[in-house]
Amino acid sequence: MPKRVIFSDLHFGDPQCSLRWEVVTKGLRNFLRGLGPVDELILAGDILDANISSLTTAIEGVKGSGTWPKQMGFRQWLAFLFAAPEFNVNRIVYLPGNHDYIIWNILSTDQAFVQPISQGKVPTGLPLMNGVFPAPFIRGVAPKEWRDRFVVVYPNYEFTLSGQQILVTHGHYLDDKQTLFKDLDKLIRKAGGDEAKAVRNFFIGTAQYQAVANAISYLKGSRTLVEKVYKALDGFWSMFGKLRNQPIDADMLTAIDFYLRYVAKKQPDVFIFGHTHEAGHTFTKAAVKGSRKVEVWNDGSFLEVADQNLAGTFLLVEDGGSKAKITLYEVNLEGQVGEKRI
Repeated sequence: MPKRVIFSDLHFGDPQCSLRWEVVTKGLRNFLRGLGPVDELILAGDILDANISSLTTAIEGVKGSGTWPKQMGFRQWLAFLFAAPEFNVNRIVYLPGNHDYIIWNILSTDQAFVQPISQGKVPTGLPLMNGVFPAPFIRGVAPKEWRDRFVVVYPNYEFTLSGQQILVTHGHYLDDKQTLFKDLDKLIRKAGGDEAKAVRNFFIGTAQYQAVANAISYLKGSRTLVEKVYKALDGFWSMFGKLRNQPIDADMLTAIDFYLRYVAKKQPDVFIFGHTHEAGHTFTKAAVKGSRKVEVWNDGSFLEVADQNLAGTFLLVEDGGSKAKITLYEVNLEGQVGEKRI
């Protein structure tokens, strides 16, 4: 039976990443081992936290006093998962989000600018707004035998299962603060109905925001400052990302309609995203002309919520016959995995 496992917002590098706990990571692996062969492991953005952590720490982790790391790094996590022979994955699909936007930035800059220049060509079609990278540099963090199965896709990944079109994205384009308050509806009106121009400005706004956000990670002092702001305001995104820890609401559903209509230019049966860290399930209202009702799932995150005994949530998408079977699972801080009712 075809299966896809979807993780979002693991935030390796963030001290609150629950995968630093041995019992959580082992419990999750035990569950994944029981699934049998998996077609795709989809990593839907913010897998690495390169905004409040260094990219090196996010990838390599921090050693502990014993055999288990103080902070689990992405490289260690992949090695640990794939050390279990029962967990066999045909393909690893990585979609960068806002905290790991640097991966898209490096790959897109190389493909659209560096390579043409190095070959004596004039770069065209800038800025690049989507891409598929079958041999991305980040695949080097995976165990050697898995690297050829690793691909980076941005900003959306689509697949068909049980006759349904399913679209996965990280979700930062639904957050107006991530796009420097550039609202698609307003941009289209300002551009006199020129949708291509409006979408281009929409993407540029996000790139400008991330140029500032990524600069934070270069110096420990700037990261420390952000951490202090984070604590003082009960969450950095309370000031710089209003969607964090918010359930799917009417505004978010409208943003999804606009995104599908003008950016993705798709009308899938199912839309899956993360970014907000709040797992959920609902349907859009078809609020934009030309759109239709779409099933919506939010994947949640693996930033622990101690007062709820919650380590994280993730999605399993399986062949269900007439339609895809989608199940939201939660992992508690004792490493127990169970279906989450919403």
